Amino acid sequence: MEKYAAIGKVNLKFNLPAPLLLSAALLILSPLFIGIQNLDPLECAKVLEYYLVFLGVILFPPVFLPEQNREIRDLTDSKYTGAWVVYGIRVLESLAALMVLLAVYMAVMKKGNCQFEFFRLYGGTLATMAFLGGMGIIVYALTDQVVIGYMIPILYYILCISAGSGKLGVFYLFSMSQGEFGGKAVLGAAGILMTAVGIWVRSENVKIM
Repeated sequence: MEKYAAIGKVNLKFNLPAPLLLSAALLILSPLFIGIQNLDPLECAKVLEYYLVFLGVILFPPVFLPEQNREIRDLTDSKYTGAWVVYGIRVLESLAALMVLLAVYMAVMKKGNCQFEFFRLYGGTLATMAFLGGMGIIVYALTDQVVIGYMIPILYYILCISAGSGKLGVFYLFSMSQGEFGGKAVLGAAGILMTAVGIWVRSENVKIM
């Protein structure tokens, strides 16, 4: 248990602060770009789906970033603890940070007299974040390029805007803004699957690189 705690502490100290600070800055600056007071349920959903979902893209793909350094990659591979455990702990810490940031932001919206069902909207937004973040993780794992890991989820976001819900079905990112929540479970499950596959692929690649 101590070694898992040590892995988490190292990640909190060296890897997570930069994306966490960027995410916090994005939230703090949001009132400059969008209104977060006196919103009805659909307007609240739009704020979360069109703006906050980027937190998943910011926080998840960097879980593989330390191994871009060959020395760290060799060290990770040489440890008795499997690389997948290290990556899993990093993902869980990123997820925890994401959940806290989202909860705080939605609490601020509630304080600003926004009207919405907290847990329903929270779960739907978290599922969308997990989907985009998982997409970034699997792309990074397959390409070994963090920039592409950021780019593909953003391109998919743009695709959803241009294509609309009719063509993408349950994989449409902005369904809550239309009053639909049915596809969010699929997005969340797909995000978990992509994250798991990405961790597996990356763990195998560490052994052969």
